[in-house]
Amino acid sequence: MENATTGNKSDEGGNFLTFLVLKGGLFFLISYVVWIYVDSNYDLGPRLVSKNSSLRPYFLQKCLGLRSPFVPTVWAFNPHVQTVLSAVVCPATGPRFEREYLELKDGGLVALDWPTFGEKTVNNHRSVVIVVCGVVTTGNAVARVCHGAWRRGFRPVVFRQRGHNDVPLTTPRLQSFGDPSDFREALEYIRATNPGSNLTALSLSTGCGVLISYLGEYGSSTYLTAAVCISPIYCAENFYSSQDISGLYRWILLQKQKASLLSHVSCLQKVNALDGTSALRTESMGEFEEMVFSQTNGIRTMEDYWEQNEPTREIDEVAVPLLCISSKDDPLVPTESIPTELFLTYPHFFLALTEKGGHCGFFEGLQPESRAERLAFEFLRAGQRLNMTTHVNGNGMLV
Repeated sequence: MENATTGNKSDEGGNFLTFLVLKGGLFFLISYVVWIYVDSNYDLGPRLVSKNSSLRPYFLQKCLGLRSPFVPTVWAFNPHVQTVLSAVVCPATGPRFEREYLELKDGGLVALDWPTFGEKTVNNHRSVVIVVCGVVTTGNAVARVCHGAWRRGFRPVVFRQRGHNDVPLTTPRLQSFGDPSDFREALEYIRATNPGSNLTALSLSTGCGVLISYLGEYGSSTYLTAAVCISPIYCAENFYSSQDISGLYRWILLQKQKASLLSHVSCLQKVNALDGTSALRTESMGEFEEMVFSQTNGIRTMEDYWEQNEPTREIDEVAVPLLCISSKDDPLVPTESIPTELFLTYPHFFLALTEKGGHCGFFEGLQPESRAERLAFEFLRAGQRLNMTTHVNGNGMLV
């Protein structure tokens, strides 16, 4: 009787082991099939688009994310899934934020959110990275980016625009799409209160309009050593008027804008030219931009408005390395709107272009982690090292 019991246990153990082997074999078979499919249908990328200067091999050497193949998470090949992941994926233990308000020269307010990670003392030796968010950037995305920055030795701070993210609106003016003046004042304050710190910047989605505009408008006096834009809007006028973008995404962005208008209606009523009722009724992003942002900034025509707010209007003045990370399947930025010629012309511009990734997604691995964010911090660190060891002349050559 005792031998029979032992035999049954051995059989059960053997069956369980067989089950594990079969399950593991099936998993690796599926993974292999997916890999073959991806390898045969896509350029695994990311592909680096840039001018053939001595800066190109430098960043290729320093940034592993530019050399290793990007294979999206198996169950997240769809661009919309990648885009949703960018909004919902967050670290297991998110940071707490300590808000600091900064009064601007015109009486307006912006906020600086400094994350803390369970450490009471601030590490002043860390390089500061300023995170510039877009209108639809979620709290989860901000927490994830800040957590990734801290893990890689940076001290992050989130720049909050006037009237956004519970920042009180104290003047009847909203920051327009590509106006970098508020960001300039905030950066000067960060620089003054963190003497000796190396400053870099990272922006997401529509927030890239402010950062790219800033780099062009202030040229060699930006105080930054490097910058990264993830899923930037290259042509804002086309973005706000395009019908190529899914109606759902346009509706989400418009509702976020309308919510901001509603929360500050009492302050904005002081603008005589503002017709808030019509703005709240419009179904067009372009019309809303004209009715609200153009009017609150005192700009009469949309032609003048975009002339002052297009991110690439002074692109030839950019004097620090800038990496843009874009995907060909971005549901908000059509492939044809990505200005590859720009990256082939100017030595400080670098484009990491992938086949897949959605908008601000680029998640890979079974436990999704953003390749774009990891690559961003590799690039910023490489830019800092470049700044410390050499200087760059007008042709982008290291000397």
